[in-house]
Amino acid sequence: MATFEQTVEYEPGKWMTFLVGPESPDWVPFADISPHLVNSIMTTEDSGFFKHHGFISSEFRSALQQNLQRGYFRLGASSITMQMVKNVLLSREKTLSRKLQEMFLTWYVEHHLTKERIMEIYFNVIEFGPGIYGIGRAARHYFGKSAKELEPQEAAWFSSILPNPKKRYVQFCHANGMLDAKWDAYIKRIMRRMHERGRLTDEEFAQATATPLKFSRAEAMPERECMAMVKRITTPPQQLAQSK
Repeated sequence: MATFEQTVEYEPGKWMTFLVGPESPDWVPFADISPHLVNSIMTTEDSGFFKHHGFISSEFRSALQQNLQRGYFRLGASSITMQMVKNVLLSREKTLSRKLQEMFLTWYVEHHLTKERIMEIYFNVIEFGPGIYGIGRAARHYFGKSAKELEPQEAAWFSSILPNPKKRYVQFCHANGMLDAKWDAYIKRIMRRMHERGRLTDEEFAQATATPLKFSRAEAMPERECMAMVKRITTPPQQLAQSK
């Protein structure tokens, strides 16, 4: 795979560029991504990824009908392929022409790349927190380990923060390195769905639910500073100005 540059707006008005591909120190090949992470993301985002051709048929038809009735696009019903296309190839605007582009590019990508390659690019470009893009960087930041070493509860964490990883970063802000009770229950629900769908064995599920998720604090900032940062980057500018 050829390395390419990805440019993102990581905060309102602030942009950064990073490499995606083997030339990047953060690049993680599909073979080095934990199967638990693949299974977790499929459970929450796109259960039939390896079976469909880019579109989640029933959800997409329903969303398309509602969007056409409205005359604009609000509902995504996005497969992993569609999410990858949106992140890598398209702008963030929600218009009919852009949605048509997304549909064509999704079809094109599905016919020219393997499922493993699509998933590989997806995991290496999506946002996992403030300025944190790609699973290689994210696994080190949150857990101090490689993407290949991620355990089921750690994989479920990454599923739980999509599609709003900036706002949900507050869970990482806690000085004790632990989730609050509500989010811990959410992580367990994700793992329960994984188990019900045969993506965790009985033994894996029992061990994962009995093992509390704990973050590495090596890259963590002080709790108060972290909370303030999340508020600053997730609050609309006008609201932020009014609160001062």
